[in-house]
Amino acid sequence: MESVMVGRVFSPEEWAELKEELSLSPRQAEVMERILAGHSDKQIACELQISVPTVRTYLTRLFSRFHVDDRYGLVAHIFACFRGKCQACGCPRVR
Repeated sequence: MESVMVGRVFSPEEWAELKEELSLSPRQAEVMERILAGHSDKQIACELQISVPTVRTYLTRLFSRFHVDDRYGLVAHIFACFRGKCQACGCPRVR
């Protein structure tokens, strides 16, 4: 899943750095990858073989941790972190 999803949003190297910078656990990263791919809670649960309430628990904890209210805020936060990282290292993509 990671190589398919990450290829659309982040390169594998960018995603690995971002996961580390955000201190995402492996399972949080799996949930986040699927959120970035636009999957529903039910789809995520099915793909990860966990229950929908468990997916929602992961999301609720991520929302709280990053001080956002919903999955849209979570996605915006991830992109803001990525953009900030790019600006800090002088990446030519961010001008």
